Amino acid sequence: MESPPIVVDNGSYEIKFGTPDLETPYRALNALAQDKFGSYYLSNQIKTIKDISSVVFRRPHEFGQLTSWELESTIWDYCFFNPDEFDGFDLKDSKGQHLVVSETCMTIPELSKNMDQVIFEEYEFASMFKSPVAGFAPFGRPSIAISGKGDDQPNRKAEPDAYEPFQLVIDIGFNCTWVVPVIKGIPYYKAVKKLDVGGRFLNGLLKETLSFRHYNVMDETILVNNIKENCLFVSPVSYFESFKHRDRTAVEYVLPDFQTSFLGYVKDPKKPLPQDSQAVKLKDELFSVPETFFHPEIPQLLKPGIIETILESLSILPEQLRPLILGNIVCTGGNFNLPNFATRLATELQRQLPTDWSCTVHLPSGPKELYGWSSMASFANSPLYNNARVTREEYFEHGVDWCTKHRFGYQNWM
Repeated sequence: MESPPIVVDNGSYEIKFGTPDLETPYRALNALAQDKFGSYYLSNQIKTIKDISSVVFRRPHEFGQLTSWELESTIWDYCFFNPDEFDGFDLKDSKGQHLVVSETCMTIPELSKNMDQVIFEEYEFASMFKSPVAGFAPFGRPSIAISGKGDDQPNRKAEPDAYEPFQLVIDIGFNCTWVVPVIKGIPYYKAVKKLDVGGRFLNGLLKETLSFRHYNVMDETILVNNIKENCLFVSPVSYFESFKHRDRTAVEYVLPDFQTSFLGYVKDPKKPLPQDSQAVKLKDELFSVPETFFHPEIPQLLKPGIIETILESLSILPEQLRPLILGNIVCTGGNFNLPNFATRLATELQRQLPTDWSCTVHLPSGPKELYGWSSMASFANSPLYNNARVTREEYFEHGVDWCTKHRFGYQNWM
């Protein structure tokens, strides 16, 4: 009996990996960092940095594409052959193992070939299946349904081996946002749209805003990312509504002093500010930065927002499918952890639709960034997986171009 496949959601911010029988995957940061003293930290070692000021990052993904396999394979080695760090998870030898892996939507064919070569020729995996996260989404089971009209209904129960035939997957990751219609398990590439706003953009905008109003934090990547994850939220109704109540929602963030705190923390309003500590009071920054998704003109981006991007994608779909797709919008990606995001998305989108159409947004109840991995694990457990994967023998028989053109690339579907 063959061993279960290794499931790897190779995100640009974080790698989620493990066998499909795990409840939650192991997680590793997909980056290399250098602190101001010149020491290097790989992946999760970054969390052990004591002095987080002026830390410089290098990531394998650039402009949303996986460009540096020299760095990526080093991080994969750290993940696969490091039992001390990941509760005894050790691949021991990748030769003969099976792999289910995600890659960026619309990956440039040459870069997609690089992945095939590394997986089959360097790691010597016995078989591989890869797809954008949206391609796995039909196998996931999101537990929360939010209706744009406000009449929330529980999710209908689906057969365990079945998949949803029509979905609109909105994947808001670290690099960018992808809007991907999925029809019968296949991304409809003609209607795929990309919005250049993601976690990285929010970090950059928050850095500029805090530096202009409070302290210069342009070199404090880790600190600003922590403020984003702990404080920011999406306006539940509109930017102007939240602006009226900005004093009520304001929070005070205590900056790190590198003695009692290394990352800083949100101050408890009932407790006094510790002596000799510095804090920043965040008011409209909390919601004006995430508002970029809906109004890119705030940071002077001359591009459509997420609602316009979704409508543009819908306009390319066959007319009969549009209401079906809108009734099954699936949200994935770490930015959906921002409070109120999915609810606001549903209500804003509903306003732009014909009155007899209803949009329903589905998302998981746990951490939103793990939904992609759990969908991949469900696919790896399904009978469809064995027929869809490419074996090492097929790869060497047909060549790397065949893999990209006829099995995993998007060119055949355009």
